[in-house]
Amino acid sequence: MSQLSPATADYVLSAKAGIESLEYIDDLLREYLLFRGFTSTLQAFESDLEQDRDQGFHADKIVDELLSMARELRVDSLQEYWKYLSFRFFSHLSPKYQRTTKMFEKRLLRLFLVSAAKAGRRHDIRTFMGRHGTELGQQSDWIPWLGLEYIDQPHERPEFEAYFADEWAASLRAALADFMQTVFPAMAVPRILLFDKDRREREALQRKLHIFEEHMRGETKITAHEVGDGSGPVGLVEDHIGPAVVSPRLLPALSISGRPAELDHTTEPVHTSEPDRAAVHVVPTDEPSSVLRISQEDIFLEHNAGISMAKFSASGELIASYDDESVLRVWAPDPSSTQPKLKNELDFAVTAMAWDRRHTHLLYLYDESGFIHTLNTKSNLLGRHPVFDRRHPWLQCMLPSAASSTLLTVCSAKPESSSDVAVLLWDAAASRTVASRRLPASPDAHGVCAALNHNATLAALAYSSGHIRLIDARSLETVATINTAQRDVCAVELSRDEDSLVVVTESGALTRWSLRKSHELLAESSLDIGASALPDSRLDCDRVAFTSDRDCIVVAPRDQCLIFNIDSASLSDCTRRHKDLISVIDMAADRMLSASEDGTVRVAQYRKV
Repeated sequence: MSQLSPATADYVLSAKAGIESLEYIDDLLREYLLFRGFTSTLQAFESDLEQDRDQGFHADKIVDELLSMARELRVDSLQEYWKYLSFRFFSHLSPKYQRTTKMFEKRLLRLFLVSAAKAGRRHDIRTFMGRHGTELGQQSDWIPWLGLEYIDQPHERPEFEAYFADEWAASLRAALADFMQTVFPAMAVPRILLFDKDRREREALQRKLHIFEEHMRGETKITAHEVGDGSGPVGLVEDHIGPAVVSPRLLPALSISGRPAELDHTTEPVHTSEPDRAAVHVVPTDEPSSVLRISQEDIFLEHNAGISMAKFSASGELIASYDDESVLRVWAPDPSSTQPKLKNELDFAVTAMAWDRRHTHLLYLYDESGFIHTLNTKSNLLGRHPVFDRRHPWLQCMLPSAASSTLLTVCSAKPESSSDVAVLLWDAAASRTVASRRLPASPDAHGVCAALNHNATLAALAYSSGHIRLIDARSLETVATINTAQRDVCAVELSRDEDSLVVVTESGALTRWSLRKSHELLAESSLDIGASALPDSRLDCDRVAFTSDRDCIVVAPRDQCLIFNIDSASLSDCTRRHKDLISVIDMAADRMLSASEDGTVRVAQYRKV
């Protein structure tokens, strides 16, 4: 599919925003008519709104109306309404969409016939076929349907079985809603609905002007002693962070230049002057190792509830975050970015989230019913596809491939146990499962984590019981197993040269295993995260992340992120604290994010020294 030109894409985006704001514009028109004293015009306007066949351009309402007509066997109303929609909207689309509209019309008529068959209303089927049977009989795929009224159990026949399944009706509703949401922005809309375009352009110019003015005044950086010494205006940012966030909008970027005390390789604990920096021990090492330093931290208030998931896009330009109130946001951490924010109040619970590594505008959401939803962040359209294994309905982890638009999902038979798991490979481009395999049980495992290599040909599955299974990510066949004899494994990652495997436990134990030398133990160390002193400091897979070069690991045992060198297990740096526990962390090229249960997200930029 060809890309839209920037001008066309901006028009579609602005038109979509205008259509979504129709109720607001209707209120403005009411105020204007009252102000001008046009009461008769206002009455006519209200009367037309009550009879609005366009349903306020709400795609879901239009789709529900069509489906209810089909299910209630009001086929004449269904055909008349579809004819109206075709004249009102579909006729303005590109000719390439004509086939799509015909396809949806066919599916709606078949939903009517299926509903009539389920209700035993054979005379309705006979009447419909009497009117349209000759015309439909000219199409080969309609021929089996001509005899539907004479079949006693049509749901048992292979040619009709899929249409009688609840999943088919649900898929029809989702696809038709996606199509209607695409139709509206493609229309030629009045200028009053393009107000959002001017607003976004003004906001972008204001952001650029603000940054330029601060740069000219030399005030773009807030030094550490200004933030934490207790003498300045402490809390201009921090005091707004709490469990109840009033306004989920971006706070002015808090940039920290300089550190209160540089961490050096000594055996003594380093104390900082900031009240929210913990005293940390740095393990000495005689070998040169990669050290990461945080150069800047920004804080964002995008949510009013605790955040349970947050992920960088493959390019690192966007962040998708999901909270406990089922609100999904897609936003840019760069304040000067002109990319529009997305906010979706989902009607399903998300259990996993992953960005497409090749098509960076696609976001995959796995819900608790075993469906994958594909969100196009450019058009804000959402598709829905069933993928789950009925015998293994509980998702443990989901990984995107860097080589293709495929997802590797690991599901278990029980929510509290991952001893019995199945691995599925789902092709997002074809919207189908291309491979699945049930793996032998691993006793006493209560969780499983996974990692893919650079070209998604090898996957490592690590059970909490310490058992690791290496599988071919294409055929899902087991190629090797490793028994680490560790307990409470929570994270696993392949080294950059893919010669070894790094395994992390909930208490911070770090081991490296060879993939070539009979799977021998190469190194063993421990991250000083205070897990023994503080029970709630134990790690999980959502609070462990690795840098792209696999030289460093970032963990979040409580309310701040700690950066360790993998080889030496020495602490390189740490972020400022959240007001509540961190729920998830993620890494991009030179950024890391930490999302908290207080609804805040911290984005830190780091550099290697």
